[in-house]
Parts: sequence; C-alpha cells; structure tokens
Amino acid sequence: MKKCPDCGMVIANQAIRCPKCKYTFTSAESGGDTETTVTPQAAAVSAAATGKSDKVAGIMPMVDVNKDNVDTLYSQLKAAIVKRKTEFDHFIDFLENRTSWLTSPAEIKGPLACEKGLLIRSVAVAKQLLRIKDTIMPQLDEESAIIIALFHEVGKVGIEGKPLFIQEESSSLGSTSALGLSFSSRLSSSSSSSGPSWSINNKLVHMNVGVRSLFLVSQYMLLSDDEAQAISYASDVELLDGKLSPYTLLLSTALQMQKTIYENNDTVSGYSFTVINPS
Repeated sequence: MKKCPDCGMVIANQAIRCPKCKYTFTSAESGGDTETTVTPQAAAVSAAATGKSDKVAGIMPMVDVNKDNVDTLYSQLKAAIVKRKTEFDHFIDFLENRTSWLTSPAEIKGPLACEKGLLIRSVAVAKQLLRIKDTIMPQLDEESAIIIALFHEVGKVGIEGKPLFIQEESSSLGSTSALGLSFSSRLSSSSSSSGPSWSINNKLVHMNVGVRSLFLVSQYMLLSDDEAQAISYASDVELLDGKLSPYTLLLSTALQMQKTIYENNDTVSGYSFTVINPS
C-alpha cells in the first residue's frame, strides 16, 4: 500500500490516481518499502477511461458512444483495471469468447436493438458513472465504478450456448442466427423495420437481468456487497424499498441518464445536452 502525498489517503500500490483527490502518480512513489512506477502511457489510459483531462475544469461533457468508437472506448476501460486485473481478465475472456457479449443488442426494441447495442450501453453507462462519481462521490473506487457499470446488464448475454436474444426471421433476412450472434451492423433510432428483430429465448431459466448479471459476474470475480447490490438492482431500484447503497444510487442514476437522455437524439438536441466525439 502507499499514501497519496496530497490528501494522505492509503491506496493500492498499483493505483494510477488517488480516487479521492485525483493526484496522478507519475514517478516511483511509495508509502513503504515497495515502489510503484506509473508510466505516462498508463496515466493516459486512466485519463481516457475516466474522461478526465488536465485541460478541462469541472465535469467532462458526455462522450458519444457509438458503433464506430465503442471498441476503442471499451479497450480503454479494460486497461484501467489494475488492482483486480486477473479475475477481471478471466471474466472478460469468458464473455468475449464464449457468449454474445461483443455483438448482442441491448434490447429487442429501441435505438440499441442492434449489433453491439449491449456493449454500447454498457460502455456509455460506465462513462456516465465516472462523470457523476468524480463530481458527487470521488471516494468511489474507479475500478469498482467501471466493473459495476460494464457488467450491470451482462445478464443479457444469457448463458454460454443459450443467448437471451434470438434473432427472428423476417422478409428482409434469409435466416435466423441460432446462437444469437448475428445482428444488424447499424445503429438506428428511427425505424426498426429495416433491420432484424429479436425475441426472448424461452429455453433459458427465467431470471431478471440483474440477478443473471450477478450470477455470471460472481463466478469469476469477488464482489463487495455494495457492488453486488448495484449490479443486481440498478434497473430495479424500486425493489429495494429505498435501501440503496451509494454505489447503487449512482449506477441507477447513470443508467437512467443514458437511457432517457443520451439514447434519445431529440432530448439531447432539445435540451442542449453537450455530447463530444472523442479524438
């Protein structure tokens, strides 16, 4: 462990930035006998993942997450996981190679009923949560924020060999993807008639998305109770009867902001919400 020279918070040796005051470790610094050297490249990855910039004061505007840039933004978020890298990487390997995580839609209708829709939503919610927590709750660990945001809807992949979403045949499509891995390559918020349609796989044991998400994540990662509640109930906070942990409250807020504002072009333009395209 080491101590932040600015605020005195004790943090892990691998940490790139202090989660409380945002001090960035750019040279070998330690609170004991173990030294940690953070390269400029690693610091840049952390800044990119969290949307922070030394040149911009205050909360960053929302990044426009779309089909064209989601892979880059997703890679940046993955690279920011340091303290729990081993278990995180094992789960990511499972998701990327044995489920429809990289191609699944986020829903059966709506603007993200498309290829990569689930990944777009998950990355965008992570960006939203990092923006909110840096302003309201900086003591929330960045890695926890990324983990709960990326995986709060991971249950929508179903399980290995049984995707939640099944592509349906239509007059514009020649066949149905039995594994649920073939989806439209365009993100459209206008008409769904020009793209494929999906139904829910009734061969899966029924669970709500939060429960299935927790079921999948907990097989690979050791979660705190705060993280477990956030993943399980971010979409169903009313079931908690007001007993939300701060993690759940912030994740639910980030999710609602993403779904009701940033996935609605009319709302973004009508209320002048600032959205930037990352360089």
